[in-house]
Amino acid sequence: MSKKKKGLGRGLGALLQDHRVDAPGKNTSNAEGELIHEILVEKIEPNPFQPRKTFSEEEIQELAETILKHGLIQPIVVRKHADTFQIVSGERRLRAYQKLKKTKIPARVHERLTDKNMMEIAIIENIQRVQLSPMEEAQSFEQLINHHAYRHEDLAEILGKSRSAITNTLRLLKLPTEIQNWITQGSLSAGHARNLLRPEIADPIEAARIIIEEGLSVRDAEKVHLRQNKNTKPSVPNQNLDPNVVQFENDLRYAMGADVKLQVNKNKGKIEIKFNNLEELNRIRDLIQAGSTQVN
Repeated sequence: MSKKKKGLGRGLGALLQDHRVDAPGKNTSNAEGELIHEILVEKIEPNPFQPRKTFSEEEIQELAETILKHGLIQPIVVRKHADTFQIVSGERRLRAYQKLKKTKIPARVHERLTDKNMMEIAIIENIQRVQLSPMEEAQSFEQLINHHAYRHEDLAEILGKSRSAITNTLRLLKLPTEIQNWITQGSLSAGHARNLLRPEIADPIEAARIIIEEGLSVRDAEKVHLRQNKNTKPSVPNQNLDPNVVQFENDLRYAMGADVKLQVNKNKGKIEIKFNNLEELNRIRDLIQAGSTQVN
C-alpha cells in the first residue's frame, strides 16, 4: 500500500494538496491565505463517483436557510473538467446554493485530481460526516476494492474502522436486492440485516418481513429463524453445556456468520466452525485475523 493511501487517515487535505489551479471568477482569500474562486453554479457538474444516492430535501432547505443567514462558511471543492467543473466535495452546499438561486459559489479549484482521488475523497467525506446509508457504504467499499485494488485492511486504516467492521459492511451486498432496498429505505438497520446472513436463516426475505412487520429489536431478530417454518423443529442447544458456554457459542455464531459448535469436556474442548466454500473460509479468516490485530 502506498504512502499516499495511508495519508488519507489524516484527512481530506492529504489528497487535495498541491492540486490547485487558477480559475475564472472573482478571487478571495481564506484565513490560511489560500485562494478561493467564485465560479458559476451552472458550470458545475455532479461528481460521477458520488456514493450518496439520496439527499434529503428538508436537510438541503435547512442548509440553504443557514447559508442565507450566515453565509457559506466552507467553500466547495471542484475539479477542472474541460470547460466546466466537477464537484469533488460539498454537493449539499451546492444544492443549497441552487435552491437559493445564487449564480456563483466560492470554490477551491483543482486540476490534477484523478478519478481514483475523486472516488476516495467522495467516500471519505461522506463516511466521516455520517451521510451514507449502510448500503451506500458497502457499495463504496466494493468500488474501491474492485477498481483500485484496496484490501479490507487498507479501508480500515483510511476510515479509522476495524477490519471486521469493513468486512461486515461488505457482507450486506450478499443479501437479496429486496432486503438491500429495505436497508436503504431505513426499514431495516445494518444490525438486523447482518442477522439475515446467518446460515440458519432459510428464507432471508421472509425473515426480514417478520422483523419489519413486528418491529423486532436486533436481539429478537436473532431468533426469527425459529418461527419461519413451524413444521421444522428448531435446533436445541446442548443441555449439558453451561448456560454461559451456550451463550458464548451463540455469540460466536453471530460474530462469524457461520455455524459454530462448541464441544466441552470439563475444562477442555474444541470449537468447530463450518464453511460452505473458500469465500466463506476467507471471510472467517479475515474476521479472526482482525480480532487478533485488535488484541495486539
